Amino acid sequence: MSQDPYPSERPSTQPLPPYQQPYQQPYASGGYQPGFYQPSYQSMEGEKAAQLSLILGLVGFFVAGFVLGPLAIWQASKAESFGVQATAGKVLGWIVTILNVLAVLAVVLFFVLFLAGISASAGYST
Repeated sequence: MSQDPYPSERPSTQPLPPYQQPYQQPYASGGYQPGFYQPSYQSMEGEKAAQLSLILGLVGFFVAGFVLGPLAIWQASKAESFGVQATAGKVLGWIVTILNVLAVLAVVLFFVLFLAGISASAGYST
């Protein structure tokens, strides 16, 4: 009964459990203590470019793919130059670009065949 069930001081040989670790304040210079993840400028810019390339690739399927496809490829290349993978944005950019080039070729082919059909039937009168 003489032993206090709630000791006021913890022996220094036992480490604190993770949920009781003291809050670690930033250094006076503004930086954080070692062990904390602080993204660099390059990784943040790379992440933004990767996200933008993905968004441009997705939106390019529905709106102005001729412009947005190459922009998605460009942003993915920019992200990769910062060391961030942007495979999805690059693939979507290429798919959108190829589909839009094929669509333009199909429209041109349609008009060429349409005009050829009109000129071929011009000699026949009823």
